[in-house]
Amino acid sequence: MNQDKLAEISFFDKWFESHDYDVFTESGYQVLINTFKSLAGEGLEQGCRAIDLGCGTGAFTRRMFKSASAKTYGIDLAPGAIQVAERYDRRTRYLTGDIEKLDFPDNHFDLIIYSGVLHHMPSISSTLKEGLRVLKKGGRMLSFDPNLSNPLMWLYRHPDSPFFSDLGKTSNERLLGDEEMENRLKNTGFANVQVFAVSGISFGWVESAVGRRLLPIYNLIDRLLGKLPIASRYGSFLICSGEK
Repeated sequence: MNQDKLAEISFFDKWFESHDYDVFTESGYQVLINTFKSLAGEGLEQGCRAIDLGCGTGAFTRRMFKSASAKTYGIDLAPGAIQVAERYDRRTRYLTGDIEKLDFPDNHFDLIIYSGVLHHMPSISSTLKEGLRVLKKGGRMLSFDPNLSNPLMWLYRHPDSPFFSDLGKTSNERLLGDEEMENRLKNTGFANVQVFAVSGISFGWVESAVGRRLLPIYNLIDRLLGKLPIASRYGSFLICSGEK
């Protein structure tokens, strides 16, 4: 099954004339950044190269790379989204391109990040394989995506849920499970694979008007879940890490 790339371009380019596609609160971004920096190793240090594959309008990218000494890149399929990213961030080099067919040589990056994009890819394995190709020996891959095992994510985003909403969602998107991601990473060839869930990544905006009214309740429940031992399994977002 191939990704409907026109659907992705249309969805994200609609933000070009209005605003940044910025869905998390600052505290939500900080949870992600703290988690990623604890896993990134030396990938953000001076002399390294790091890239956000599927950066969208760069909302996560510019926060993650803000204090990085590495040479940083962001790439996305949607030209309009890249124009927005460049408007907000001049230190990272942003490029329009397909993360399934990267225009970079083998063994080029010390760190690759998939910031909420793998759940947009019907062929996750081929996407990971291309990322592995451009990653240096000893380099690291990181990703975050909505967790299939999280009850609230399932209620809002799973087609089998009676409360399912497709507002703000492209036709390519789906929730990802921990076992699926662990198997895909290992089968692709990544070593030292880690897959776990986190909570506390609070949302500041969703497209559904009803969803926006319920966000304070969702964010409160998600923060409370993050304090429980079960968060590593049932947290709202899956974090994946692997090495080449």
